[in-house]
This record gives sequence, C-alpha cells and structure tokens, in this order.
Amino acid sequence: MPDDSVTVDDTPVEYPVRERGGPCGGGVQVNRPWIQLRDLRNARVLLILPCNAAACVGNYFRAEVYRKTGWNTWREADLLLQDLRKAGRVAFAAVDSSILETAPNDPRGAIVLETEMHRARNPEGEDWGAPSWRWFRPTRAGHWTQLEVLTEALVKGVRRIEELGFSHVLALVNPRAYFLALAAAGDRCRVLDRWVLFRTPAHPRFLLRALRELVLFVRAAAPEGHVHGGIYPIPDLYPILQREAKAYRDPLPAPWTEWNRLPSLREVKARWAALLADAEPTDEHDSSE
Repeated sequence: MPDDSVTVDDTPVEYPVRERGGPCGGGVQVNRPWIQLRDLRNARVLLILPCNAAACVGNYFRAEVYRKTGWNTWREADLLLQDLRKAGRVAFAAVDSSILETAPNDPRGAIVLETEMHRARNPEGEDWGAPSWRWFRPTRAGHWTQLEVLTEALVKGVRRIEELGFSHVLALVNPRAYFLALAAAGDRCRVLDRWVLFRTPAHPRFLLRALRELVLFVRAAAPEGHVHGGIYPIPDLYPILQREAKAYRDPLPAPWTEWNRLPSLREVKARWAALLADAEPTDEHDSSE
C-alpha cells in the first residue's frame, strides 16, 4: 500500500514505448499514471528539473497538454525513480521564471515544488513560452535586468529549499539563463559544496539523455549515501556545450561570468569520475537495497 504522502494520478495518459520498454520512440501504446507527492515529510532528496509548457495548467507532469506523445522530462524522471517516488523519498521541483509574472514578490522565489505547482498556472490558460536567452539578454543600455531579477528570485528559492532540510539537492536545468542564475544564487547562498548542479546543453532535445545519466546519483543519494556538491558538466554532452558556447556573444558580468566558463574536457572527466566514485556502493551501504 503506498504511503499516504503519495498520490497516483489515475488520469490515463497514452505514450509510446521504446523497444527496450521505455517511453520514447516507436512501439505499442500503453497507459500509465504518474506519482505526485502530497507532502514532503518522507523526502530525503530533491531533484530540480526544468519547467515545461504544462506550467500553464499548474502541473508539470501533464505533458499531454503540449505534446502528442504525452511524455516529458518529469514523466521520465518519475518512471526511472518509480520505487523511490512510491516511497516518497525523492521529490521534484522546477526552476520557473513564470513566477516572475504571476507573483514577483512571492518569498518562496522561483523554485516551485511539486506540491505547489498551481503557483505557475497561467490565469489565461495559455503557454508561458520557452525561457529563451533573448528574454534575459542585456537592455540597450547594457543592463542585465531580467537575469538579475531571476537570480534574486532564485536566491529566495534556494534559501527556502535549504530550510526544508533535504539531505541532497540535485538540479538539471537546461535554459542558459536558468543555469547561470541558479549557479549564481547557489554561490551567494553558499550551497554549491552540497548541491549538485548538472550542466547540460540548452537545447531541450538533450534533456532525456542527460536525465538518464544522473538517475544513478539520485539513487545513490536517496538512502544514507553521500554525493559531493558542485557543478558537473555531463561528459558525453561536452562537445554540444562547446558548440553552444560559441553562439553566445554578449560578455557576461559578475556574478554570472564564473559560471559561464566551460572547464576543459579533462577537468570535466575528472569531476565526473569523482562523482561516479561517490555513487558506488560500499560494504556498509549498498545503494541497490
């Protein structure tokens, strides 16, 4: 019997199954509900994911609102972590700039927990639109106003999340502005030695691939494990990060300059190897149990 902190949404959603049994690609159609936490009392790990177009209806899981496959990063993460989700051990949240429109003075900031997704609902019922970099570029006077506002809202969000007492916070956010603002906010709040930020290309086509890379670390953190904080570019996606970096020409000022720097591939691989070592089970603790 599931813990009463877990809700299984019984709205049937059709999605295609991969040949290997997953949700994407060709194959037969099946129905599967998702798990949505009512509260966070059992959650040890918070996984921060990108917001998506279903924010307009106040539920990031509802991929069918904007995608025929009925599938997105939130649904994939829920599937890959199903056992931990049923136990209420892993909670989800999103970085969402729509909060700057709906409630710019909200003390909870721009990190939206899955228990409060209504915060991102658009009263008009329309898609907020993708958080393109052009929204956050400097004004003609050279002011980075929108990126500053987002960073301040994320400082509020980070401080609030810290007060909730999660043992680990891991984040995968792909929009460039989201990553830069979250890294700057994490630095100001002095959590980057504990929080794990995965750096992935801005284009959403790489999100599911990135998510499958980091599930291992969420699982390692969910019991009594330890995953060292820091910023970790995903090695397999490094060439794409390099290509994307060349497309941005506006020089970034502090506090975002440092987080815009892309380490060498050698450094990226070394960091990743250290993170993998964290995820390996020990004699005292087997992460598969």
